[in-house]
Amino acid sequence: MGEVSGKEGSEMARNDGADGTCENWELTKDTLLEDQTPRKANKREVLSLLTSSPQRAVVLLALLLTLSFVFLMALTIANIQRVSALREELERAQLQDKQSHATAWHNLSQVQHALDTQLLAKLQAIHSRLLNVSREVEGAQRDVARCREQCGKELSDRVRALEERDELQPALQQLEELRQEQSQLSTRLSTALEETQNLTEMFCTRCPAGWQQFAKTCYYFSTEKKSWVEARAACSMLGAQLAIVDSEMENKFLANHIMEIRVFWLGLSDMHREGDWQWLDGRALSLSFWRSGEPNNVGQHGEDCATVSSSGLWNDATCTNPEAWICERSC
Repeated sequence: MGEVSGKEGSEMARNDGADGTCENWELTKDTLLEDQTPRKANKREVLSLLTSSPQRAVVLLALLLTLSFVFLMALTIANIQRVSALREELERAQLQDKQSHATAWHNLSQVQHALDTQLLAKLQAIHSRLLNVSREVEGAQRDVARCREQCGKELSDRVRALEERDELQPALQQLEELRQEQSQLSTRLSTALEETQNLTEMFCTRCPAGWQQFAKTCYYFSTEKKSWVEARAACSMLGAQLAIVDSEMENKFLANHIMEIRVFWLGLSDMHREGDWQWLDGRALSLSFWRSGEPNNVGQHGEDCATVSSSGLWNDATCTNPEAWICERSC
């Protein structure tokens, strides 16, 4: 009996524990069901609301669209205002830039006008000075020419008087002294004339009166006659030299200004060595227009100086012969 009672007690205890567990599970399940029940109810209410009243849904959708449209319009207007403000600022900046450019050009024009005025005044002053210097140079050349003419005449008279004397040896000695004096005087005059010629070349703007121009050279055709040496000195007094022919065109130009019955000295000779023709500037003869059979160096004293005629052909002649001459100088 006691054992039976103990077994029954243990079985009852197990049953009680099982029943407690079952009760707890039931409570938990009921709780979960209670939590899910409102959610299902809410969904049902919404579905029922949508199905039961479609007009309300349409109104709600229209309201949402209206709000979205208003928001977009407000955003668009704000962007348009920003763009307008930026455009106005850009236009103001462009206007200021144009105004600054106009001001700068105006100032630059005023400065350029002032500089042009000052430069014109300086150029006028320089031109006036050049004219004064040119007049002074021409006056000096005329004075030197007069001096040379007087001195040459005096020396020629003395030489002529000495040649007429019977005492030959003393006369020759005096003649040599006179020639030395004449050479020294010619050297001094040539130096002075070279200096004036340099000034003339600096300020020469046109050929002097009585001179003929060809290219950039002025030519003087004499109307009187002298020996070759005297003709060379006469050209030096004028700040020039006996003509030097550099081209066929220049030779034709000289021939066209020569009268048919006259010949003119050129700055060409072979005084230093027979047959070695050289120009006054030291250049050897490279282009020539000799007449047929010339140069022939005939005569007792020889022919060491060259002349040109109206035909443009050259001839060698005795240097002491009186002939007209041609001077040339740059301009």
